[in-house]
Amino acid sequence: MEEIWRDIQGYESKYQVSNLGRVRSLNYNHSGKEKILKLSDNGWGYLTCHLMYKGVNKHFSAHRLVAQAFLPNPNNYPQVNHKDEDKTNNMVWVNEDGSIDYDKSNLEWCNSEYNINYGARTKKANK
Repeated sequence: MEEIWRDIQGYESKYQVSNLGRVRSLNYNHSGKEKILKLSDNGWGYLTCHLMYKGVNKHFSAHRLVAQAFLPNPNNYPQVNHKDEDKTNNMVWVNEDGSIDYDKSNLEWCNSEYNINYGARTKKANK
């Protein structure tokens, strides 16, 4: 699968996110060079990054950036679920024609109830 890059909303022409879950700066340290940013674990297993714009540093979850850039959210769901329950797998499968293969993608928009009750979480919590 080819890696596809899209602008991050609100950071157009400055930062991009890929369908494989990577984030890059398009003008790293004002050098004119692109650089893949290092993602950090937020302590809960989710990968995060910091983006700077107009002197303001903001914290973002990589899975949300990927979902916002690649997955339509017609129901305006507030949360993103990792279907395989691996919080580091932020992949969205994009077909050659640009369409999304939802069966092969690991992320999906959802509501809180769905996300809480998804997969083995409930079983793990009961143990």
